[in-house]
Amino acid sequence: MKKALPLLNDGASVILNSSVRAGDGVVAFGAYAASKAAIRSFARTWANELKGRNIRVNAISPGTIDTPGLDGVVVTGDASVTKSDFAAAVPLGRIGRPDEIANVVAFLASDQGSFFLGANLVVDGGEMHI
Repeated sequence: MKKALPLLNDGASVILNSSVRAGDGVVAFGAYAASKAAIRSFARTWANELKGRNIRVNAISPGTIDTPGLDGVVVTGDASVTKSDFAAAVPLGRIGRPDEIANVVAFLASDQGSFFLGANLVVDGGEMHI
C-alpha cells in the first residue's frame, strides 16, 4: 500500500482479498488464517487512514471457488477431496465461480459501492454462515 498510495487518485477504491478460511481453525493452516485475518485488519485500518482522501478500502472473503488452485487439493494423508465434496459443504449446493467474485469486486470499485468503507464482504454461498 505504501508504494501504491502515491499512484492512487483521491476517491479511489482498494479491494483486498481475504478468505472465509481465515478463522475456521483448520489444522496446519494457522499461518494462512492469520495472514487472511491481517488483511481484513488492514482494510479497516487503511480505510480509516485514507478516508481523508476519499479512498475507500474494503476486503472480500471468498468461499470455495472453482479455480485451478482447487484442482488436486489433498487433505492430510492419502484422502483426496473432490470438487463434489466441497460443493456438498456449500448451502447453495455448488462451489463459486470466479466471475461471481469479480462481480463483487466490480461492485465495490464502482459508484454503486460508494458507501462501503472498511467492510469485509463474504462471498461464499453460505458456506461459513449456515
